[in-house]
Amino acid sequence: MQREMGREVEQLADVYIDSLSGVVLPPLRNGDISSLQAMLERGMGFQRGITDLAIVVADRQGRPLAQVGEPRGPSPLEQGLVGDHWALQGDGDIAWIQRQLVEDGETIGLMAAQLAFPEQSARRQRLVLALTVVDLILTGMAALLAAAFSRRLIRPFMVLTAALRRAGSGQFEPLDIGNSVWRRDVEAAQLAQAYNSMTMRLREREELSGRLAEKERAAVLGRLAASLAHEVRNPLAGMLTALDTIRLFGAEPEAREQAVGLVERGLRQIEGVVKTTLATHRQDDEGRPITREDLEDLKLLVLPEARRGGIKLGWTVDLVEPFPVDALRLRQLLLNLLLNAVAATPPGRRVSLYVTRRGRMMVAEVADEAGGLPPTAARMLSGIASDGGVEGRLGLEIASQLTTALGAQIEVVPEQGGSRILVQVPAREEHPA
Repeated sequence: MQREMGREVEQLADVYIDSLSGVVLPPLRNGDISSLQAMLERGMGFQRGITDLAIVVADRQGRPLAQVGEPRGPSPLEQGLVGDHWALQGDGDIAWIQRQLVEDGETIGLMAAQLAFPEQSARRQRLVLALTVVDLILTGMAALLAAAFSRRLIRPFMVLTAALRRAGSGQFEPLDIGNSVWRRDVEAAQLAQAYNSMTMRLREREELSGRLAEKERAAVLGRLAASLAHEVRNPLAGMLTALDTIRLFGAEPEAREQAVGLVERGLRQIEGVVKTTLATHRQDDEGRPITREDLEDLKLLVLPEARRGGIKLGWTVDLVEPFPVDALRLRQLLLNLLLNAVAATPPGRRVSLYVTRRGRMMVAEVADEAGGLPPTAARMLSGIASDGGVEGRLGLEIASQLTTALGAQIEVVPEQGGSRILVQVPAREEHPA
């Protein structure tokens, strides 16, 4: 467009200079400078569609002879140019045109004119404005089409991203493969199928984990029930003997007092075992701080298993005040570790528990003389390894889950002839009601 406008104004300038050349040649040839000046003044503003700003006539050496108008900038003659010349200025709406004045093949002078083209400039501006508006409209339409097309392309991935976000919060919902979102893109449909397969496997894993946890809980409860029955049966035998003594020698005060005392101690022992068992598995005290009595009561649950296996039991609880932690989960964790240690320790050896408080941290140590915990089991207990090929893996996995729920850390320290499990539990932040 710029080139077309340039050719148009150049043609107009040629017509202008050609028509003016025929007027100035006679006085220039005769050397009549005053007539030349008068003709130039009459010629200013004569042409339509062109505004002449200045006209300069010079001899063949470029020395000015006559001039009209006020030029904007130096003329080609002032720049030392003595031949034909054409030059646009500014935005192309002003130009200098210079032409040699020739008669009978001989150059007798030079004429330069500075011309303005207001109509062409206005038309060019209107055209530029129109093209700019059209370009903006086309660009906007292209942007809308690109946005719509891009949104259509990424929509499957947006749907998948939302599904993955829900899966991260535990909602394993499969995608509807029959939806039009997936039918339009084969690769996206394959991706959706892979996601559905993943969610199905995760749901199966969650269900399997829940069933395994229930089985482990049932197994632990079974062992505790057996221990409770064993612990109750022992004092019952002595109580029955005491009742026989009362029946036979009830008239004797000394024998009667001894028998009644034996019955009372047996009943209190049974009461202690039952209370401890109920406290360990009661769910309505979740969040209650743990006390020294809670930890001492665990000994009544572990002691029957230790006696049955011929295991020596060490027990030290250095806890003066209640510690702010979930008592239920911590008791279940320590009970699980202690029962597993007792089950793995050979007869005649020792399992011990040591509990103390160090600032905002409770430290519990479960030590045994079972020959050492296998490396894979130690990593599983710390939540690092999988559960493949480890005996008692359910108990270890549940212990690991309880540790995570408490925000605690477990470290297995190998020792000669056994191992020491170090449990560090942080104090829970108390929020006033």
